[in-house]
Amino acid sequence: MKKNLLRIILTVIFIAAAIMYLLPTYQDYQIGKQLAGLTGQDSLDFVTKNADKIKKSRDGRIKLGLDLKGGMYVVLDVDVVKLLQDLTKKKDDATLNQILDDLRNVPETSDIPLMEILKQKLKEKGLNLKSFYGEVRDSEADVEAKLNKEVDNAIDRAVEIVRNRIDQYGVAEPQIQKIGGKRIIVELPGINNPGEVRKLLQGTALLQFQLLKDPESAVKVMQSINSILVGKQITDSTGTKSNKLDSLKSKDLVTSKDSTKKELAGKNDIKKDTTKTKKDIAKKETNKKDSTKTNKKDSTKKTDTSKLAGDTSNLKDTSQANLSEEEFKLKFPFFYLVRLNEQSGTADGYVREQDKEKVDLILKREDVKSIIPSDVMFAWSQRSFETGGEKIFTLYCLKKDAELTGKVIEDARSNIDPQSNTPIVSMSMSSEGSADWARITGANINKRCAIVLDNVVYSAPVIRSKISGGNSQIEGMGSVQEAKLLEIVLKAGALPAPLKIAEERSIGPSLGEDSIKKGLTSSLVALLLVALFMIVYYRTGGSIADLALIINVLFVVGIMASFKATLTLPGIAGLVLTLGMAVDTNVLIFERIREEMGSGKPFRTSVDIGYKKAFSAIIDAHVTSIITGIILYQFGTGPIQGFALTLLFGLAANLFTAIVITHFIFDMLIEKGKHVSIG
Repeated sequence: MKKNLLRIILTVIFIAAAIMYLLPTYQDYQIGKQLAGLTGQDSLDFVTKNADKIKKSRDGRIKLGLDLKGGMYVVLDVDVVKLLQDLTKKKDDATLNQILDDLRNVPETSDIPLMEILKQKLKEKGLNLKSFYGEVRDSEADVEAKLNKEVDNAIDRAVEIVRNRIDQYGVAEPQIQKIGGKRIIVELPGINNPGEVRKLLQGTALLQFQLLKDPESAVKVMQSINSILVGKQITDSTGTKSNKLDSLKSKDLVTSKDSTKKELAGKNDIKKDTTKTKKDIAKKETNKKDSTKTNKKDSTKKTDTSKLAGDTSNLKDTSQANLSEEEFKLKFPFFYLVRLNEQSGTADGYVREQDKEKVDLILKREDVKSIIPSDVMFAWSQRSFETGGEKIFTLYCLKKDAELTGKVIEDARSNIDPQSNTPIVSMSMSSEGSADWARITGANINKRCAIVLDNVVYSAPVIRSKISGGNSQIEGMGSVQEAKLLEIVLKAGALPAPLKIAEERSIGPSLGEDSIKKGLTSSLVALLLVALFMIVYYRTGGSIADLALIINVLFVVGIMASFKATLTLPGIAGLVLTLGMAVDTNVLIFERIREEMGSGKPFRTSVDIGYKKAFSAIIDAHVTSIITGIILYQFGTGPIQGFALTLLFGLAANLFTAIVITHFIFDMLIEKGKHVSIG
């Protein structure tokens, strides 16, 4: 018993871990059954009441692939030819336009890169890339490298836009990946409205510059929402409505200096470009000093951010001296979810990740929408920040009408500011956009302007001075990667390469459900037949092998749940295959034991020798299969990866169950004097 103690402990730990990781899948299944029996308001109430539980179970469950859940499979083509047409300096050149038209007729199955075909066609006419895309000092190789980079960036921007839109649409577990030189594959499980998805994927990205509502007006709107939720007006001690920002205080929402730079509004500045008059430069320097003073002052206001989670803060009606957390939640349900920070001087709301869906449900209520002014909208931040171990999203209150759209952005570049050594993003606008931008920034100095893409706020900096010339600079990003992302977002406003659907397939939920039933049925039939064979042929040894087989399946699905892997129909095939390999491993061991017993050795000795002699053959078989699985996963896509992943998990689990678990079960039975037969 002592020599097997470690094996037993490890087995118990692994079984407990597998059950723990599979628990969310079971809970999600039970919640789904409950929801299926509810309709209308009952369904909405159930979701609102159990929002945290639903989110936790959905995040931790085993994900189902498109072939099991049903949905939509779309292949998107990035129009690289249109991109090349827009990038050329000679848009009216008949020769180039004819060549680009010819490129549209190149078969999709062609192995030759589009850029190589373009070079070849230009060469046939005595031309080169530099003639249409380069500058005087550029070499042909430089021009080609620049064009290739533009094509790659266009595809990356398209992926970013598609992912953002799909997230906004509310599709759970979408699969979005770039394939080849100009294609994007999108898998959307659970989609049953293909028409909406087509519009979603092919529409132009909507980039807007929107001013934020002033804090008092924003708080007034939030108080009205809160009044709807509690069914009465919030009044102060004099009986008048309290709409002041300072009546809404939050002692625990001031973040650290680093977090403030990244997330709290008002710390990013839109600054003037260096190509200005002396008077403008002097003015800019003055604004810089003022801004520095403000930031320095703000950065000294620090409190313990770890109290954000679960703290009710001290948002109170002035008619109440003290409120318990439960009283505060009942009296201020909206502000319990959406916390304000008085010290920031803004009306930005800070919402825990688990409360985000609740806030969305509130804002979608008809009675709430009816009291929100027509010129007001709410939008979430694109990024979250962490405090107290929780993710926090920012809720912005914006003016609904955009001051400017992304159509005026001609270029954006991320870089490092040589003076401050911090990441920045410089952007340039068209002549028309430059004039509008100068007017907007001049009229809204010291106000905040949000950069919004598809109704998600990427940045909400303060306008420090009038910006003329169409060249402006955004600072305050926390990293070069963040600045690069903002560059992509700004460019995405006027996507140079349109998307078109090259292939589309819809899989109905009934087909997915049928696939699940058939897959589970085949797995159970295979398991029962194999188990029956082992019991009939190897008697007690076969029963031990069957127990190990069940534990093996538990381990495989547990590992998949822990890695949040996606189960596909080929994945189920991989699981069935691992069952066969698990049995094969036990057959090798049992036959070795029988050989040793045939030579006259005692049963205990035969078991030990049998496991040792079979070990090398088992390892060889598993290592070669693991190498194959890794290759399939590395170079395969979609279904092939699903099969390879399940196979790899099954092989790893099989090694442990066949070599460790069955061995110590044999030892325990022998120590207790039980008769063990292996046929």
